Amino acid sequence: MIYQRTSGSRPLSALLLAALLCSGCGAPGRDNPLGPANREGASLTLAIPLPKYLADVVQRVVARLEGPGMQPLVKELDHPPLGPATGTIGAIPPGIGRILTIEGFDLAGELLFRGEKRDIAIVAGDTTRVELDLVLVKAPPAVG
Repeated sequence: MIYQRTSGSRPLSALLLAALLCSGCGAPGRDNPLGPANREGASLTLAIPLPKYLADVVQRVVARLEGPGMQPLVKELDHPPLGPATGTIGAIPPGIGRILTIEGFDLAGELLFRGEKRDIAIVAGDTTRVELDLVLVKAPPAVG
């Protein structure tokens, strides 16, 4: 199931699959501020499909998870040319009111798209699916 949202004259549809799993399911990423000594909590596995016209010009895709009682967790996602942007954020403390933000940047570092989901509840030992709409902020340059 894919949900679509149109922003202005440039539609951008995406399905974000995020599985929040129990503590033994994933290790923290290298750029995760919570080190290996603090592996308790959940992990967030991300798969963000990008339309071909964006996949050709996106340089970086960054995920940020924040909320009350936790340090913000930031992860740059891997994004191969033929697949979705993927990555895992680990060591997420259980709690409510979590906010997930996804941003994509071009080669010049300019923001191309953004999406945000608020009020995510992280429950230890449970799995949560999160879907959000990515909104095109800036039209990508023509690739030719």
